[in-house]
Amino acid sequence: MLPRPLKNVPENRKAVAPYNFVELPNQIVEVKPDSLPQQNIYYSQSENRYTGRINCTLTTESPLYIRCGLTTEEFACGAESKDLADFFYTGIANKARKPVIPGSSLRGMIRSLVEIISFSKLDKVSDADKFFFRAVAADKDDPLKNIYTNYLKKENLKAGYLVKKDDGWYIRPATKIEDKYFIYIKEKHVEGKIDGFICMKSLDYVPQYRQNISFGDFYTQNGRCCAKKISNDCTEFEYMGVLVTSGNMLESTNLDEQERERKLKSKGGRKYHYLVGIPDSKAELIKINDDAITAYCRALTNFQKAKSPYDNNPFEQDSGVLKNGRVIFYSQIKSEEIILFGHCPNFRIPYSPLQDGKAASAVDFIPNHIGKSDKIDLADAIFGFVREKDKNHPNSTHENNGTKLSALAGRVFIENAICEKTVNDDIWLTGNLEQTITPKILSNPKPTTFQHYLVQSNDDKAQLKHYASKPVEDTVIRGHKLYWHKPNAKKEDIEENDTTKIKKSSSQYTKIKPIKAGVKFTFDIHFENLSNIELGALLWILKIAANPKYCLSLGMGKPLGMGAVKIEYQLLLNNRHERYSQLFNSNQWLTGEENQSNTDSKSQACIDAFEKFIVDNIHPDDHPEGYNATKLDKIPRIQMLLLMLRCDNPPSADNTRYMTIEPTNEYKERPILPTPFQVMNKLEEDKRKFPPPTESPEKPKLKKNNSRKKNHQNNRSKPGNGNNSNFATQRPPKPPKK
Repeated sequence: MLPRPLKNVPENRKAVAPYNFVELPNQIVEVKPDSLPQQNIYYSQSENRYTGRINCTLTTESPLYIRCGLTTEEFACGAESKDLADFFYTGIANKARKPVIPGSSLRGMIRSLVEIISFSKLDKVSDADKFFFRAVAADKDDPLKNIYTNYLKKENLKAGYLVKKDDGWYIRPATKIEDKYFIYIKEKHVEGKIDGFICMKSLDYVPQYRQNISFGDFYTQNGRCCAKKISNDCTEFEYMGVLVTSGNMLESTNLDEQERERKLKSKGGRKYHYLVGIPDSKAELIKINDDAITAYCRALTNFQKAKSPYDNNPFEQDSGVLKNGRVIFYSQIKSEEIILFGHCPNFRIPYSPLQDGKAASAVDFIPNHIGKSDKIDLADAIFGFVREKDKNHPNSTHENNGTKLSALAGRVFIENAICEKTVNDDIWLTGNLEQTITPKILSNPKPTTFQHYLVQSNDDKAQLKHYASKPVEDTVIRGHKLYWHKPNAKKEDIEENDTTKIKKSSSQYTKIKPIKAGVKFTFDIHFENLSNIELGALLWILKIAANPKYCLSLGMGKPLGMGAVKIEYQLLLNNRHERYSQLFNSNQWLTGEENQSNTDSKSQACIDAFEKFIVDNIHPDDHPEGYNATKLDKIPRIQMLLLMLRCDNPPSADNTRYMTIEPTNEYKERPILPTPFQVMNKLEEDKRKFPPPTESPEKPKLKKNNSRKKNHQNNRSKPGNGNNSNFATQRPPKPPKK
């Protein structure tokens, strides 16, 4: 059984977020390859195979926005999509007619829901993004603190210079100074001594590299070798090298200069920079691991990319600190290739579950039988697939009527949804076609917030699972991510009204033209040779989408309450035998859709067949505690989904907001994201099964020895007694302040 999130997170440990998750199934429900239809014939309804279409009317229940792509001309002139506010349209000629919802967006929305309700694979997850972290000033009870300090032990931390060669990146170690690879220097000793130096309190502060400087006059403080003297003149002091300034950890704040200065002077404020000696010409070059380089480049932050608003940083957009001749800090374990490196001594290191320095990704925390299975599931069968033989599915071929399958064509085709009204009608949130709004900034998803994105079975901060925990055994990803609905979202809930913020970070803002609530679009879903089970899966979702209690989600701005939609539908089955038996029906074309007398009963029969197929084939641990469900909506995973789709009575705005960093850092204690059951105050309905508690091995019992205990107490009362000395754990006395 997979790890499961806590049923009831204590109030003082609860996090809030505009999103939540439908947990992973314990196993996928398989569709046997030999049950799939042949692609060159139409089957009859008597064979439980259906062809036809579903006529759909989509109604926006909150503002909706889907951005249009760039035209060839716009792309050629270097335009950015964020600066083009038009709602999606097809072709320049149609731009001035009716807005369009692309069929690909509708297909993606429906497929993701089919994957959830049919207990299908979760395989559309990229392993390109690797996870890194820092825990420099972490609290003692932070689960990452010990991992970080163990990786970056002082004796392993070094500095050198990057060397680019044809076969990759290398490091040439720096010359040691006072037997150290780098020396510390307080900022107060640098101010006024180095031309053009920017202080950390400055609003335009960026990390700096100052070459050909000299330094000297060393002293030791708090175990660090520090310099007092520094000069632009490379001959003034004994040693020559490079000044590397540290980050001020204030790049994402909105503090003014006085507030920055107070922050820097506080206990946790930054005060030191680094001095690195010249390259050691006698030292051998050390290779940086190629995979580590790739992982580093893929995990660059906007700060490390010198991306707006940090575009005056000295880093490279695609490679961060990687520049020939630049100072680099690294940790070398034994004599192996370098895996751990960064632009300062307190650099980010990879989450490494195997403790080999290789960075983890979200894919590592999806069980192979859920994410990399080569079994065919309902989503595969309905929408098709192409297996990646060389990577995730090395042996992924299936027998279908004697033919091996490495790919399968889908049998569902979704049209673009066309607005019933024109662009000149009253359909826009702003009131007219030309007016745009600037929405509030939405940050990118941060899966490194592991207390939200990974299953937590313990609320103790020190015991939280993270991306260096054992995958699957200790934790897995939380599941399918969805956003809570906010159907009453208004223009003021979406728009950024603080013009100061917009001016300060103009490159981070965009313009949009949302469509208001109550606007209708029409489209058709065409399908061929679907089994009653497959058609039932589509109809189950559409039945939910038509229910007044629920909405589906589409488009941008979901955390702001945008994108809630309802869908009314009509099933039209097509009799292919009739369709091709004659050309005309009276004076009309014969479509095969003429007789729909039994369609409603067939529709419900398909839904029932789908539900029975799922409840009969899921893992026993996916059923509720105490009994096996006979209806899909009694299965806890599906109940989670239905809670997330509620739009008639959604959670309060305070329970579905993003947490803040200022003025109070709500992330500091790493609060845990509760389940949808708890967010919706439905704990009594949470009937999930949980893994049995792991039993700790019983501690050996020692025989009591009173005299020994007495001697031990006597020894404890004498601090100078050698029998109580433990030099490995004793704290050395503080040196006097200079």
